[in-house]
Amino acid sequence: MKGYYFITGIDTGVGKTYVTAGLLRVLSDAGLKALAVKPVQTGCKEKSGSLIPDDPVEYARLNASHFPNGYPDACCRRFVPACSPHLAAQMAGEHIHLDELVHEISAKGEGYDIVLVEGAGGVSVPLNDKHTMLDLMQRLDCPVIIVADNKLGMINHTLMTIESVRNRGLDVAGVIINSTTPCIEDAALRDDNIAAIAHHGDVTVLADIPFRSNQHERDEQLIQRLSPVIDTLVPEVDSHEENLIFDRDHLWHPYTSAVNPLPAVKVRSTRGTRIILDDGRELIDGMASWWCAIHGYGHPVLERALHRQAGRMSHVMFGGLTHNPAVELGRRLVSMTPDGLDHVFLADSGSVSVEVAIKMAMQYMQADGQPNRTRLLTVRGGYHGDTCGAMSVCDPENGMHHLFSDLLPSQLFAPRPSCRFDAPFDPASLQEITRILDAHSHEMAAIIIEPIVQGAGGMRFYHPDYLRGLRQLADAHGVLLILDEIATGFGRTGKLFGCDWAGVAPDIMCVGKALSGGMMTLAATLATRQVARTVSKNGDVFMHGPTFMGNPLACAVSNASLDLLEQSDWQPKVHAIETWLEEAFSPCRHLPGVNDVRILGAIGVVEMSDPVYVPRLQKFFIENNIWLRPFGKLIYAMPPYIISREEVAHIGEVVAQAITQKQYTK
Repeated sequence: MKGYYFITGIDTGVGKTYVTAGLLRVLSDAGLKALAVKPVQTGCKEKSGSLIPDDPVEYARLNASHFPNGYPDACCRRFVPACSPHLAAQMAGEHIHLDELVHEISAKGEGYDIVLVEGAGGVSVPLNDKHTMLDLMQRLDCPVIIVADNKLGMINHTLMTIESVRNRGLDVAGVIINSTTPCIEDAALRDDNIAAIAHHGDVTVLADIPFRSNQHERDEQLIQRLSPVIDTLVPEVDSHEENLIFDRDHLWHPYTSAVNPLPAVKVRSTRGTRIILDDGRELIDGMASWWCAIHGYGHPVLERALHRQAGRMSHVMFGGLTHNPAVELGRRLVSMTPDGLDHVFLADSGSVSVEVAIKMAMQYMQADGQPNRTRLLTVRGGYHGDTCGAMSVCDPENGMHHLFSDLLPSQLFAPRPSCRFDAPFDPASLQEITRILDAHSHEMAAIIIEPIVQGAGGMRFYHPDYLRGLRQLADAHGVLLILDEIATGFGRTGKLFGCDWAGVAPDIMCVGKALSGGMMTLAATLATRQVARTVSKNGDVFMHGPTFMGNPLACAVSNASLDLLEQSDWQPKVHAIETWLEEAFSPCRHLPGVNDVRILGAIGVVEMSDPVYVPRLQKFFIENNIWLRPFGKLIYAMPPYIISREEVAHIGEVVAQAITQKQYTK
């Protein structure tokens, strides 16, 4: 929030209210329109039918000429008991709602140059049973000024506070030392404490206010020492537009032109199901950041796993070395994937995991004495990634990679599965792929397919019996079956993996996206013991080794993400989202221009008759506080599993409005 500063202390009783009142006086003397907001004030007394701070005299004295009503200017919540905010609210029969508090602070701050938000106690003081002052700071997303009392233990408490604030992604604007007692009278010791904080905390000490027993001298000294802080607090000229111009002119975004790119909006932060833009608007994220952020954003379990692992080891090469996060992740994947997938190769991204799977299939055939089996069979309408091997098995004509046809290996393509998931299975849908196998199995290494859902190739859902048929055909012809579960894995379709709908196990499986809960880039390729042992026959090695293979940070976060998935009753949640998506998107079935509406698990698709005009549609979605990323003829949602019924309903309403108002046309 531009022009906002959060004032916190290393503990209660360090004088942060006194410092905030002094800052307010100094800012106002400098001609700035400043406001002090106290989100929660405890220890109040009743006066003339309202609650006021118990002893406002000291602060009113500092500001009498500027603030006739005394300090602070604004309080959001006042309570009589002098205790922690959550307990004071509880004793008053109330509950402090974080969202309401944030909106109220923002409303009070309208029209001011600088707003000082003064917290209660230290950073970890509870506001309610879920949130602390740190959560409020994070939601306000403004720089933090820390007030410390120069006494025994000050260095420790100040450094811990600095670390807590920074771990929430917030900037520490500086530390103000306010000595409330003559505890440390030795000047050298005082200076050493201050130097230690500046050095070990890598922070600016904005002011040092020594103790004075004379109140007038103390006030004069406070104002004198705080006056130079103004230069630090005055908001800088907003570089928002400048940054967007640089982004447009220099940063190449995915699937867009370098000279005429699709417009990009600037994101300030994320939380839960929300993307918060730089101007403060909040968008409901219906995409889970390309389907990976299944637990939403900023989940404390994932953040703790990341911080904890970063404190031990961020990265170490995986060649000749190993570590517990990788071992644990391998153990988890072997236990939760279909039976027989006993070997795990950790990769950097989904596309790389597909490359690994293809190379495994090729080496398998080489080691098995079938060197002529070098081609892959897949279906049209598929998408497997943007690297060369992966591109070769994406749709060759209607996909995104036809420009590279001369570069890519020539693979075999069968018609896309014609058997809808929600219709009776027609065995005739397997006829053409059976014919191709009969004619070409002697040159074929593997069949590769996305199970049940063709993702970026068109969001089509096909019948589980088709996948069962492929498993039987692969076995009959001695070819491997590779299942690309990057988009469908970890609950997205309503089953843990897409192949679970058919009850089949592949020879090789690729997983990614939701594996790490959207926190880090990580994927894996799993293979059966037969595949691994054949590839490694005669002491041969598998020829692949990414630099960041088995990255400890990514592995640790992925373990935490899988813990959350297993402990969160994900299946009922996904089934509920399926019901909500059906409710939300069903009205679109009857709208002009709509070709089909289909829902499976936490996937909702509105297919239009003609391609949509993305720039206009994207703008409309943002104006109506949702984030969807349509492509081709598709307007679709694949939200986080923590999304609410109301949020899904709002997405459906906005999509229906966009279609009714023809916001999808040029």
